[in-house]
Amino acid sequence: MKKEKEYEQHIRECLAFAQCIADVIVGQDKPEMSNDLQLAIFDKVCTPLYYFLQSSEPGETSSQPPTEKQIAYAKQLGIADPEQFSKEDLSKKIDEVLKSKRK
Repeated sequence: MKKEKEYEQHIRECLAFAQCIADVIVGQDKPEMSNDLQLAIFDKVCTPLYYFLQSSEPGETSSQPPTEKQIAYAKQLGIADPEQFSKEDLSKKIDEVLKSKRK
């Protein structure tokens, strides 16, 4: 239930943002154009994918898999089994290896 309330708040904030920006860009004298712009902005800023991919706690990592380029680079650096890491964790591991090679 907590997640639903948080997501509801996220939607409200995105709608308020879209309304404010549309009013600034178009002005309130063209309500039809402003409404269309509000919906377009809202559609872009209020995607569930973006909301649910964000970490809910500071320091918590996402579970996105690493990219193919990231995996290939990690292998070049000698990182074993780079596929086992999340995208963010592999990025940190790559940084660690690069720092240790500079010393």
